Amino acid sequence: MNIKKDSCENCESRATSIICASPEVSALIDKIKVKCKYKHGQSIFMEGSEPLGLFTLQSGLVKLEVNSSEGNSHTLRLVGPGGVIGYRSLFAGESYKANAIAVEDSELCFIPKSELLDIFAKHPEASLRFMEFICKDLRQAEEKWIDQIDKGAPERVAEAILFLQDHFKDQLWTRKEIAQWAGTTPETVMRTLSQFEKEGLIDQSGRRIIIIKRDKIQEKAHAI
Repeated sequence: MNIKKDSCENCESRATSIICASPEVSALIDKIKVKCKYKHGQSIFMEGSEPLGLFTLQSGLVKLEVNSSEGNSHTLRLVGPGGVIGYRSLFAGESYKANAIAVEDSELCFIPKSELLDIFAKHPEASLRFMEFICKDLRQAEEKWIDQIDKGAPERVAEAILFLQDHFKDQLWTRKEIAQWAGTTPETVMRTLSQFEKEGLIDQSGRRIIIIKRDKIQEKAHAI
């Protein structure tokens, strides 16, 4: 049997996909999806535009970010292979409330809304699995929001470098990107990292941050 290179059966992220884990659902999506490629820095969708379907990430890394009234960018989520973006606005019937930007070269599959809803209607188990994912995602967003309120900038920076290294260890982050995730400024990130380095907790080499004393960084991340 010949399998097309772009077939869902040949997708490396299928095992971790929220939508495509079921063979039956995967076969249906294979017929309707549109594969899209984005270069580093390209926008997948912009705040204010209307959602027409759902995006699943096949490879690469995408960030969802919003801009404050002061013009500062804040990263809401980072999504890797198997992840889904654009679902909140799609199912709420609203325009996008954030920008989706490729952090590195990425491949995504676009699934039109009407076909997706038809699949959910015929396969309620897929719909329930997706609802479970949404609930977990909401909990994580609430936890991050609470941390932003309760913690000072040094604690948020410590937590940010731990999170980014644990979840995206091969990605080299700019100080601006760390600041966007931590909810602070690049200058604060640079000062905080320099202080951590003076204390012997980390080592810096360009963008690379090597955590030397993880337990101490964890203490700083959890200090309130």
